[in-house]
Amino acid sequence: MGRVEGGPMIVVEESLRNLWGGYANSDYESACEVEGYTGLVSFGEVPDSGLALVIGDIPAPTAFMEEFCAIVQWISASSDARFIEVVRGGIDDVDNWVDGPVVNATGPLAVFDAALPGTEAHTDELLLVNIESAVYQLRTADIESDTGTCARVHKFDRVTQSAECTR
Repeated sequence: MGRVEGGPMIVVEESLRNLWGGYANSDYESACEVEGYTGLVSFGEVPDSGLALVIGDIPAPTAFMEEFCAIVQWISASSDARFIEVVRGGIDDVDNWVDGPVVNATGPLAVFDAALPGTEAHTDELLLVNIESAVYQLRTADIESDTGTCARVHKFDRVTQSAECTR
């Protein structure tokens, strides 16, 4: 499970990644204006040339857990193993998912710090996620254990059928 750090994080189609301007233009400022857990912003030099999913502004290590089709953020944990154990053990018991935007994924996604221009996001600074082409409802919840482990989970729930994510 690779991970990246920063905040806010953005999720864009890999084919559009180089259009994200980050700190070099107003794209980063737009991402920082998103309130709540998640939101959508337009980006690129031509209006509406791309739409980015913004993952709220918590500077937390961020990874993708394929088995749940979810972006997870490490808020606190004693180890990677404990973090994964708490997410796996708690995700099916979440009752209070917060609905986020509906997104249309048509190809692989790139996840990276919104401050970075897409042309400067190198392999060790981004996650590449292969997700089945579909329309998804993003849902967010915090999963906590009694031992102080806490994860923020942003789950892609397929709108029309069950989702399948691939590496």
